[in-house]
Amino acid sequence: MSGSLASRLAAGAPLTALLAKLPCAAQVESSGRAGFDLVVLDTEHGPGGGLELEHHLRAADAAGLPALVRVPSGDPAGIGAALDAGATGVVVPHVRDAAEAEAVVAAAHYPPRGRRGFALSTRAAGYGAAGWDEHVARAARETVVIVQLEDSVAVPRTAAICAVRGVSGVLLGAADLRMSLGRSPEAELDSILSAAAGAGVPVLAVAATAADAHRWRARGAAGVVFVATTLVHAAFAAAVAGAGTPAEPEPLVLLQGMLGDASLWDDVAPRRRAAPRFARIDLDDSVTEMADGVLAAAPERFALAGHSLGAIVALAVVRRAPQRVSRLALLNASARPASDEQLTAWRALAERARQDFAGLVPQYARANLPEGREALAGRVEAMALEIGPRGLLRQLAAQATRPDSRPALAAIRVPTLVLSGSADGVCPPALQEELAAAIPQARHVTIAGAGHMAPLEEPGAVTAALADWLAEDDR
Repeated sequence: MSGSLASRLAAGAPLTALLAKLPCAAQVESSGRAGFDLVVLDTEHGPGGGLELEHHLRAADAAGLPALVRVPSGDPAGIGAALDAGATGVVVPHVRDAAEAEAVVAAAHYPPRGRRGFALSTRAAGYGAAGWDEHVARAARETVVIVQLEDSVAVPRTAAICAVRGVSGVLLGAADLRMSLGRSPEAELDSILSAAAGAGVPVLAVAATAADAHRWRARGAAGVVFVATTLVHAAFAAAVAGAGTPAEPEPLVLLQGMLGDASLWDDVAPRRRAAPRFARIDLDDSVTEMADGVLAAAPERFALAGHSLGAIVALAVVRRAPQRVSRLALLNASARPASDEQLTAWRALAERARQDFAGLVPQYARANLPEGREALAGRVEAMALEIGPRGLLRQLAAQATRPDSRPALAAIRVPTLVLSGSADGVCPPALQEELAAAIPQARHVTIAGAGHMAPLEEPGAVTAALADWLAEDDR
């Protein structure tokens, strides 16, 4: 690789890093041979300080791999020790404002820029082989300081943090940011990405898979960081799963639509599958948060079927974690964002729900059933009453902000069933035809005479379609 890590970061070059959490020098050296651009040695959430750290830095040097050390905190002693051991730079967690950013930059640099303690006897200075001027000039030129933003208070201060001279880049701490906020941090992550881009400071993001890395780069991250233990676990799990004879089918997760509960699926019983699992989508007020809730409760890998709003959430689940979904079924669904007409109708529905939910429910049931299916109104009403007005208001808020899923449909690479009811007036069959045409492995099934509540209206036909879908081999 050409140029120092500091110069590549300053140029916004695309970088791929490994976050090494286990005390294994051979793994560090191997990552360099595999083509990673840099390694981050984690002493915040992993062992390997002191002499062990020097061994890992020697392994990185052997592979020509720049090495950063994620120190446990902004303590100047820890930052200085990592740099004296020969690290190219440091990653400092929980930087919350410009003053803290200035403090860690000062700890990482010699005077006059900072206050790092000076010694030529360290590994960084070649145990005395480097001359005074050579060592000082190289440290000033090549020392990298990455600040990790992972606290809610840091988000509005991103621009000020990035304006501190000597901040080489930002690492997104998505997990801690979620803990700090108590909810999904997607909006805050986008805010950090935007502010850092405005300041000309590159952002690095943690990715679980190659697809995840591509999404982060599309969102504006210059670098992606793979966690070594995650990669190892995924490889181990894949080996074990592949060795099973025969492999057990993945569990089936079912998502009902707006004002629906698990009883929607009572008469739908596809064979060759373990007991299905039901996920709730009435506890959050955005599609993104609903998808995160499904993923938090779901098995590691699963088949996923969603009805109506549940299908919109299912599409978000696939976008966020494509490696976890083995196959996808979309019933009475749409990939389009909300229209102005829908937004107006949902605002009126929300106001009615606040004033007279009990009176709204029978009308809602009739509106979702085609002519001749009135006998099922009681089941639709029972589900709606179980969800209640608070759940409906959350779902309406989510509907209003649902994304346009169409640009991402071509990236879906699992066997997909798209199911329509020929008499569906809520999501007409043309919307399902659009879905099926855009998804490479999609099969479109239309159930004659069925409306929007196909699992209730035609459970036998829906069961047969799902059974065929579950029997499809992955291609």
